[in-house]
Amino acid sequence: PVLGDDLKRMVFRTGDRILDYMLEESRAKFTDRNPLLRREGLERLWDAWERLKSLADPEDKKKSIKIILDATAEEVALRQRLEDEAKELTDIGNSHLIRHTELKQIPVIDVDHVDYLFHRLFAMIQLLLRKKRPV
Repeated sequence: PVLGDDLKRMVFRTGDRILDYMLEESRAKFTDRNPLLRREGLERLWDAWERLKSLADPEDKKKSIKIILDATAEEVALRQRLEDEAKELTDIGNSHLIRHTELKQIPVIDVDHVDYLFHRLFAMIQLLLRKKRPV
């Protein structure tokens, strides 16, 4: 419920108009009652995640996400957990039918799984954006 409230009232000001649009589109679709639109919102959020990871250095996404994570947490153990989470989220997007459409991708059909994955990724994105600049 708390994340739902944040999701409803959040205005995205990332400094990147395309990312702002992607996040807004994701939010609009995810807050719809139609499960198919909610799933599309999850897909769009994963697209936004990939774009966000390149904000600090558009030429090198791995270097960029390191810069972003470094700005998010200074405490070593938490910083490592955030890096692990970033890698895990990327792996989920790459291995499930969220970002890619190859036959080997695992579909995410269950609406509870869609909700879980959306909230998990949205919480990460929200944290990174709050530490980077106000949203």
